[in-house]
Amino acid sequence: MNRKTSALVLVSLLVFAGLALLSGLFSGLVRLGWVIEGGSPVSPLIHGPLMINGFLGTLISLERSAALEKKWAYAAPVCMAIATVILLLGIIVIAQWLYLVGAILLLLILTYLYQLQKEMYHIIMAVGGACLVTGNFLYLYGLPIYNIIVWWMGFLLLIIFSERLELNRIMRPSQNVQYLFTGLVLFWLAGITLTYVDRYSGWAIASVALILQALWLFKYDIARRTIRSTAWTRYSAVCLLIGYGWLVLAGLFGLWKGLPAAGPMYDAILHMIFLGFVFSMIFAHAPVIIPSLSGKDIPYHNYFYLPLILLHSSLLIRIMGDLFWLPVIRKSGAHTNVLAILLFLGGIGFQLVRNSLKKSRQLKAAEKS
Repeated sequence: MNRKTSALVLVSLLVFAGLALLSGLFSGLVRLGWVIEGGSPVSPLIHGPLMINGFLGTLISLERSAALEKKWAYAAPVCMAIATVILLLGIIVIAQWLYLVGAILLLLILTYLYQLQKEMYHIIMAVGGACLVTGNFLYLYGLPIYNIIVWWMGFLLLIIFSERLELNRIMRPSQNVQYLFTGLVLFWLAGITLTYVDRYSGWAIASVALILQALWLFKYDIARRTIRSTAWTRYSAVCLLIGYGWLVLAGLFGLWKGLPAAGPMYDAILHMIFLGFVFSMIFAHAPVIIPSLSGKDIPYHNYFYLPLILLHSSLLIRIMGDLFWLPVIRKSGAHTNVLAILLFLGGIGFQLVRNSLKKSRQLKAAEKS
C-alpha cells in the first residue's frame, strides 16, 4: 500500500467513524424523546452499537492497524465501517455479523501486538478486545443491550487503561504495582461475569474495581505531573484527571444503586462512564491520535476548554435530572452533551483547516521569495 493509498484509506475510515458518531448522537437524542416529523431516519435502538462499534470500534481498530503497519490489520476497521453503513440501512443481522468479525480481527491485532512486545499493557489490551468479541457475540445472539453493555464497557475501559499504562512508562511503577492493577482488571471481569448470576452483587464488585482502578490511575498516571505543563499537554492532563473522577463517581453510584436494566439510574451510571470517562479520554487523546492518523498537527487554543467544561457541567445536569426524576432537566443536559461534543469536533476541524491554509500561504510566500 503506497503512501497516497494509505492516506486515502485512513481518511475514508475516519469519515466512517465520524458518520457513526454523528448517527449515534442523533439516535441518542431520538431515544430521549426527540420527535422527528415523518419518523427518525436512525433507529433509537442502535444508539449503543453505533457508538461502541461504529465509532469507537472503528477508531480504535484503525489506530492499532496504523501503528502495526500491516495491510491485513486494516480489515478490522474496514469491517466495522461496512457494518455501520449496513446497520444504518436497517439490515441488522448482517451488521451484527460484521461487527463480530471486526471484533475478532481486532483481537487478532491486539494478540499479535502482544507477541511482538510481551508487556502487561498489551495483555490488558487484548483482554479488552476479547470483551468486545464477547459483547458482539451476545449482541448477535439476541441478548438485550442491558445484558451486553458490561462487555462493551469492559472493552473501552481496558483499552484505555492499557494505553495509559503504556504511556505511563516514564513514571516507572514497580512490577508489584503493575500486578496490582492487573489484579483489579481481573476483579472487574469477575464482577461483570457475576452480573449474569446476581446483577446487583456482580455490579457491586465491578463498582469497587472501578473505584480502585481510578485511585490507582490518580496515583500513578503521568497526568499528575503534566498538569503543571502548558497547551495540549496540560489540557490532556485535565481531561484525564476529570475522567478518573467520573469513574470514582460511577463506582459509588453503582454501590448505591446497582446497575438497573433501564430507567434514569441506568442512564446516569452508563453516561458517567461513557461520557464522563470515555469522552474525557477522547478529548485528551485526540491531539495525539488525529495527527498520528492524518499527519496533520492540531494547533492548541484555549477554546478547547469550552467544550470540555460544557461536557462535564451538562453531564452533571443530566445526572441531577436522572437522580430526581426530572425529564426536562435530563433532556436539556443530554442535548448539551451532544453540543459539547460537536463544539469539540468543530474546533478540531477549524484548527486543522486554519493550520493547512496557513502552511499553504507560507509555502506560496516561500516560492515567491
